[in-house]
Amino acid sequence: MIRRRIFSAALTVAALLLTGHAWAAAQGPSVLIETGTVHRERIGQRLTVYGQIVPDPEHVTGISAAHGGQIARLWVGLGQQVAAGQPLLTLTTDPTARLAYEQARAQVAYARRNLTQVKSLYAEQLATRAELAKAEQSLVNAQGALRAERRLGTDHAEQIIRAPQPAIVTRLDVAPGDRVQAGAPLLSLGARERLWVTLGIEPEDVTRLHPGMPVVLRPVFARNQPLHADLSQVHAVINPSTHLVDAVVPLSGSATLGLIPGMWMRGHIDLQQHETLTVPSSAVLHDANGAYLFVVAEGHAQRLDIATGISRDGRIAVRAPNLHAGETVVTVGNYELRNGMAVRLAAGHS
Repeated sequence: MIRRRIFSAALTVAALLLTGHAWAAAQGPSVLIETGTVHRERIGQRLTVYGQIVPDPEHVTGISAAHGGQIARLWVGLGQQVAAGQPLLTLTTDPTARLAYEQARAQVAYARRNLTQVKSLYAEQLATRAELAKAEQSLVNAQGALRAERRLGTDHAEQIIRAPQPAIVTRLDVAPGDRVQAGAPLLSLGARERLWVTLGIEPEDVTRLHPGMPVVLRPVFARNQPLHADLSQVHAVINPSTHLVDAVVPLSGSATLGLIPGMWMRGHIDLQQHETLTVPSSAVLHDANGAYLFVVAEGHAQRLDIATGISRDGRIAVRAPNLHAGETVVTVGNYELRNGMAVRLAAGHS
């Protein structure tokens, strides 16, 4: 009796399995897939360019020798960041410049004595008013010449030249022991919070750019947050050192934090945009007939031949007569599909 019941149960299970296999065979094979959505959005070609950070030349301060002398000491090095009032270099006064100061001081003393004498003669009516005015003017001129020498620093045997503002030493023209003439350049200071990003543009792309276009910048070798700025200049000549055309993006204030002159930057410039349909890039496949994708409809995958366009940020522009925004396309598992094949969604996808 027991054996008969076991045999009957086995027959029932076998019948159920055969029924299931028959139903599956009737339905045909299915593929496990993941999907994405067709979007309608504005998209345009993106120009990727590279360049370097340089000090803003409009905010570079040149430090020159006010008088002749010799460099006694350099307090800073090229590329060093300095604070306002920080010593930059020590310049000893040239003997000739020192002599000019002494002569100016002697001239003041002489003009003062001469004026005293002319005033005395004028009081005794032995000098004219014109002679008195001339003596007074001579003193004024001599005092002005002495003040000028003091402004030049020739009244000191040596002079410490200090930074007028927070800055970066962008150029050094002298070394300790160098003798310099009056007006000779000593060094240059670039404003710390005023930088340029000089991007190199291929000559054939220049006509597509204009000042005011937005640029997204990111350091090539660092993970800084992207910076959003605008082109301020697009040059019209080729830079002979890079064989590219320079385009300038100015940065100031907090945008310069963490950036160093000489750092390489990558820039993305969005060109003219237009509205189009886009799909995830992984949805697009290619064969001998061209590009195509699979649209999911009523549990089945339908092949749709397409034309592709610009690809950006993981999505690609596509065109097809029967493709519409909001439709579902296959992004994973599409390599296994054939037209009309049944599909089932992976867990977590709907």
